[in-house]
Amino acid sequence: MKTVRELIALSGEYLAEKGIESARLNAERLLGDVLGLSRIELYLQADRPVAGAELDRYRDLVRRRGAGEPLQTIIGTTGFYSREFKVEEGVFIPRPETERLVETVIGLLTPPDRRLIAPRVAEVGCGSGVIAVSLAVEIPTVEAWATDPNPRAVELTRRNAHRHGVDARVHVLHGELLHPVPAHLRGKIDVLVSNPPYVRRDELAGLPAEVRHDPADALDGGDDGLDVHRALAAAAPRWLAPGGWLAVEIGADQGETVPRLFAAAGLAEVTMTRDYNDLPRVVVGRWPGGDA
Repeated sequence: MKTVRELIALSGEYLAEKGIESARLNAERLLGDVLGLSRIELYLQADRPVAGAELDRYRDLVRRRGAGEPLQTIIGTTGFYSREFKVEEGVFIPRPETERLVETVIGLLTPPDRRLIAPRVAEVGCGSGVIAVSLAVEIPTVEAWATDPNPRAVELTRRNAHRHGVDARVHVLHGELLHPVPAHLRGKIDVLVSNPPYVRRDELAGLPAEVRHDPADALDGGDDGLDVHRALAAAAPRWLAPGGWLAVEIGADQGETVPRLFAAAGLAEVTMTRDYNDLPRVVVGRWPGGDA
């Protein structure tokens, strides 16, 4: 039998030895999940004994985390844009950096000088749905079409849309790129957004174990990491409304190549935005026409 305090200390040391960043915080999150307690409640109950089935389950979770399984899939949730989303094995886990993409798109859809009455958004590669759902929650007039070739991701996005009360405005479709999006929306999308695969294929094997836990097709961007960026830039003229935007997440070494790719596709007002670690993260471009 161990107390809450003892378990956090011991498992924090164990996870640190396994190379887990923020090891003590991970230990707290896992124990809180087992006991149904918040972080502050753990410390208020630091002398509470943990034994039996609770202790067995906690040890199993700590072993899984030490082996490199992401914390998010172990506890089944992750925080994104101040909300909690369900995540699960076999679906790409959203990272905090993608919040910068959501912020950027919100800025495109809600400029200070005008507001679109009913913005139409298409998201390619929705994963757990954090982008489309966050946009629909933040902008109550947004209607979004989100696609993913992974059927598990499609179902998970639907559950997260329902969880946050926007399932009537977030239409989740199974398929590659924009192929599942209804044809009548061609030329009418206000923002086409994606956090596409952008890891070069020859770099996949060298990724940290925790990242390699994600589905390979959600990471593999082809030989140069730009296969999907290239496809989206080529599709933008067919799908974007005049004055509509293409907004994508990029790798830290793609801050020059993706803007050039956008410009070559005929997109204007191409800009690159850095994340909060001062790394290149978001590129946007506007299809000519509409209000400047």
